[in-house]
Amino acid sequence: INSMEVGANIRVWDDRIGLDLTYYNIESKDQFIQLPAPSGSGYSTYFVNAGLIENKGIEAVLDITPVLTSKFSWKTTFYYSRNRNKVVETHPDLTNPIFTGASEGYRSLFEAGGMIGDVYVFKYRRDEQGRILLDDNNSPLKTQTEEYAGNLNPDYILGWNNSFALNNFSLNFLIVGKFGGVAFSQTESMLDGAGVSQRTADARDAGGVFGDFVRESDNAPVSSVDPETWYRAIGDRNGIGESYVYDRTNIRLSQFAFSYNFSWSRGKVPTTLSLVG
Repeated sequence: INSMEVGANIRVWDDRIGLDLTYYNIESKDQFIQLPAPSGSGYSTYFVNAGLIENKGIEAVLDITPVLTSKFSWKTTFYYSRNRNKVVETHPDLTNPIFTGASEGYRSLFEAGGMIGDVYVFKYRRDEQGRILLDDNNSPLKTQTEEYAGNLNPDYILGWNNSFALNNFSLNFLIVGKFGGVAFSQTESMLDGAGVSQRTADARDAGGVFGDFVRESDNAPVSSVDPETWYRAIGDRNGIGESYVYDRTNIRLSQFAFSYNFSWSRGKVPTTLSLVG
């Protein structure tokens, strides 16, 4: 592993404002890669050390103490991080991508030129106008192979931490937001294929799945498809995963702690009781 990191730490206002900046570039070489063994060797596979994976990113932390008295204090901290990975090269004898996760309907893989966490799913086949193509039974058609649908990793992460202290009481909470990245829901795919999801119920109540479709054989426009025909085609196992890829952006209360500090045994044993969630 070759690693390069540069950064700066700045403190002002009697250490009540601080800024920490970091940029890093990490190159991981000689990954453990499995390859097909030559015929006649007596083995099916063998392992080699090869490949190059690059990670670049920045991290920033800004902490501020707006209030600081003998009885009360408030410290707030903002976090930002962003990482980009790239598979620069693998091995010249590696003809197929390396799968890092797979199931019925999606694959997560990496190959030269891509990134770790790339997601591939079957997508709708479309005409030049972007309309979904249907077969003669009005069932939506899918691509011959899985196609790129995004990456599992977030584009960037933001965090906000606050710490309050009043006499012997303290309160701390952390909010974390992950922005970007995708997720694939096989659960929804299976429920749709079985016709037991809320989505399929709504389509039945509405009298069909409505959209701008076109039949491939005669180029006839279609505006409505029977719900059972539609969801049996796109859902279940190895359906059209494009419908089940979602944005992973989320903001959550990651940590909460309420504490009380006291001493017992004549002040000789400092103790903290905390409620943490």
